[in-house]
Amino acid sequence: MAAKADSVGRLLSELVNRVSHASGETLSIMAEAQVTLQQVLLLTRLREAGSSSASGLAATLRLSLPAVSQAVDRLVRMELLTRMEDGVDRRRKAIATTAKANALLDRLSRARANDYSVGLSGLPQETQERFREFLREALSQLKRIQDRGK
Repeated sequence: MAAKADSVGRLLSELVNRVSHASGETLSIMAEAQVTLQQVLLLTRLREAGSSSASGLAATLRLSLPAVSQAVDRLVRMELLTRMEDGVDRRRKAIATTAKANALLDRLSRARANDYSVGLSGLPQETQERFREFLREALSQLKRIQDRGK
């Protein structure tokens, strides 16, 4: 089973490498916004969570607290994050994405989807449709699994 999972992982990684950034739009938006991939991941996880502390983000992202604190400081200066007093513990700061960050993440999401579409556009329509159906099924099953874990 481990060999199969590893094989699927390698195949998925190779697929993403072949289709991502096909149009260059995602990287262009990131360069324009002056954000790194690590910062985009931080913004994405924070938006999913609603808000978090720096230590909570560090645990979620599996990064050191100093690395997260430094990234948060920069993103606050860029007006992509806000820090506010935690409602429960005033010594802690709750961090949340701003409207500007949400707009950037939405733009990046659309650009990434477009990059993938461009990268897959050379495939025959029948293959694209089978792939689309497989992805729908896999995502549905993953969502059920994750929902059970909550």
